Amino acid sequence: MPILPLSTAASCPVDFSVLHGMTGGDAALEAELLEIFIESSIECLTGLRLSLDGGKNVAWREQAHAFKGIALNLGANGLGGLCRVAQEGYLAPPEDKRLMLRAIEAEMRRVDEAITLLRTDISAA
Repeated sequence: MPILPLSTAASCPVDFSVLHGMTGGDAALEAELLEIFIESSIECLTGLRLSLDGGKNVAWREQAHAFKGIALNLGANGLGGLCRVAQEGYLAPPEDKRLMLRAIEAEMRRVDEAITLLRTDISAA
């Protein structure tokens, strides 16, 4: 199964205009939604890690689906795409799932860095 490469865009891995559009530019609401995204992402990553082995294919698919949704809702399209591949590859062998998970974790680090920068900007405003 092909694994999508990490986002290669030199630009930000998150299209924050999606978030700004949802909040109407309300900085407090944006901060709250970013916190919810981070907490939910941690839960999804944990769920993916726990469902790697032992034939927990349905759990893998559900976690990947949930992660895809929250990523796309934030505007993290590269992350959402990687989660889509993981969701569709729920029957893949564990070694392929490990590769998918590594790609998701790497892209999540990029997203987290972008969120940290945005939070700094929000705090400074």
